[in-house]
Amino acid sequence: MTCDELLRQLCDYADGVLPESLCDELQRHLAGCGPCQGLQDDLAALARLCRCVEPPRMPKDLRRRLAERLGHTTA
Repeated sequence: MTCDELLRQLCDYADGVLPESLCDELQRHLAGCGPCQGLQDDLAALARLCRCVEPPRMPKDLRRRLAERLGHTTA
């Protein structure tokens, strides 16, 4: 597997949606490629950070105006 091939699959690998045979191939590449391992580490750290951050809340007035534009009623 090349670095470019790994890059195309890395997010699916991190999400756990790749077939086991492809995961094995990715793991072999990561074991021998420092730059790709660093990228995987960065991606994992980013995912951890995203899970720790509270999602932003849209101000009520903006939510109301958006709902009006979309033709929805607000509760």
